[in-house]
Amino acid sequence: MPDRVRRSTHVIIEKLQEILKITIAVGGSPWRIALATYLIQYFIRNIFLLANLNAPNPLARSYNRNFYRATWILTALDAGFFTAMPLRPKWLREILSIIISLYYLVFADAADEKVRRIRATISIEQLRYSWEKADHNPILRTISRLMIQPRMVLRDRMNVKRSNGKPLTEIYRYYAGPMDTYADQDTILLSIPGGGFVSMPPPCHEDALTSWAKHTSLPVISINYRKAPEYPFPWPIEECFELYTNILQTKGKTIGLSGKNEIKIILAGDSAGGNIVCGVTMKAITHQIPKPIGIILVYPALDFELSCWMPPAQLSLIRAESQTSLFRSTSFSSILQSKDHLSRASPLSVVPDTEKSGWKQMFGKSKEEPIKDKIKTYEAWASSRVAMTSRMSFFNDRIIPPDLVRAMAILYLGPHAPLDFGTDCLLSPIHTPENILAQFPTTYMMCGEKDPFVDDTVILAGRIRQARLKYRQEHPLDEHFPQGDGVRVKFLEGVSHAFLQMLCFLPEAKQAIKTLGDWMIEIQNNAQKKPANALGDDHVAEIITTEKDLFHRRKQLLVNGLY
Repeated sequence: MPDRVRRSTHVIIEKLQEILKITIAVGGSPWRIALATYLIQYFIRNIFLLANLNAPNPLARSYNRNFYRATWILTALDAGFFTAMPLRPKWLREILSIIISLYYLVFADAADEKVRRIRATISIEQLRYSWEKADHNPILRTISRLMIQPRMVLRDRMNVKRSNGKPLTEIYRYYAGPMDTYADQDTILLSIPGGGFVSMPPPCHEDALTSWAKHTSLPVISINYRKAPEYPFPWPIEECFELYTNILQTKGKTIGLSGKNEIKIILAGDSAGGNIVCGVTMKAITHQIPKPIGIILVYPALDFELSCWMPPAQLSLIRAESQTSLFRSTSFSSILQSKDHLSRASPLSVVPDTEKSGWKQMFGKSKEEPIKDKIKTYEAWASSRVAMTSRMSFFNDRIIPPDLVRAMAILYLGPHAPLDFGTDCLLSPIHTPENILAQFPTTYMMCGEKDPFVDDTVILAGRIRQARLKYRQEHPLDEHFPQGDGVRVKFLEGVSHAFLQMLCFLPEAKQAIKTLGDWMIEIQNNAQKKPANALGDDHVAEIITTEKDLFHRRKQLLVNGLY
């Protein structure tokens, strides 16, 4: 008998002996009867846990340890805030929200069940209350400002007028440099924060915004665009684009700059904000006004076509690029493996199988046989393999599960006539025409490898590179067309969505914030023709390819049985 099994059996026997002794020694004492009853109940309820027969946690090996711990904390906070939400008065609700969250930190299964039930029929009020807790709760806000956020010289809120009597646009300004230098700045970071198009104004992102203001010494302007369902698509894009043009036309006067310098704008957005950043960039290109000098997309949501299977063209794009330096990285190998649905014992698993441990090996196979070993295949099927989108592959994600994606899509689309998700590039930037993609400014993208939206990042990066290559081949004499492929990509291993909101308890988030700040400095230096410092991006790569190389790699993949 293995040592581990022997130790487990010994522990169980000792527990039974203790319970038996207490039961025998009851002697009619009420507290002893109660104690013995609770001990027996605890043992019966946890007998499978003690015997190591519980079902494995499907996500424990999917995320890295730090991110899994962060999701555990966020789930406990969500459960605590959902529980305290109906309470009045406000001060009592804010205090009890934290206390109840501490309870759910201990009882994680209860937190998961609470959040699952709420999300099944979540309302817009519940969604906003959950996602905006870092700003609305004074305790969390104070902790964040003391632990994370650097001191700002300028931190305020102002309104900007819009045309045709439309509601004012609210913006937040952050600046860490000397106040007397603010007005003379000629480069700004214009941030469009995410939040599923329905919630999370700039104060919910202040950990990142203030860090960038300190790291880059740039004025950071963040837009509190109006949210769905009150203002559905395309209102947020139109509002952000109008502010963008207003800043250019007034040379920054509208945001408190001197108005003497031509303004260069870096656009940045995360999640839903990344979608809007692409929309603003497309409108700038089509209206022939100055483009941003660079755009930064963090885990962007770029496709509203919530399909299950990847179209052949997208799958070919991912596989064709899989032999380059980007896709030789550990993180992208994991993304590619998650689409090989038959290589594991369960078709729903997105991580490699592991061998059984302990005494389970005594009663069965040490490792389940993968599905593909059980299937009788034929050569004619080799090119017909299908793969699921990342939205379906990571359907059980702890941060952004399908029920939240569905709710946000319904709220953002609103009561519009049916839209063509395959052609409306303002709604789904992943389908932007090649002639517009070729004109995109340098695009920097960052995403977690376990993010349900990771396919959007990979496919848009590949399409931009292909569009630039095609334009360069068709216009070889165009000296004004920028050199390079125009895309930088970084994946975070073992990480999913919304890591910018986890700076307090996720070390990888702090590293990501610094890398994004370095990218902003690089964009500014390139615009000013200054030499930029080389960045240590392990997962940044060149995935530009020629048609000959593309077909060669595709042939190799066919030979290797990946299709």
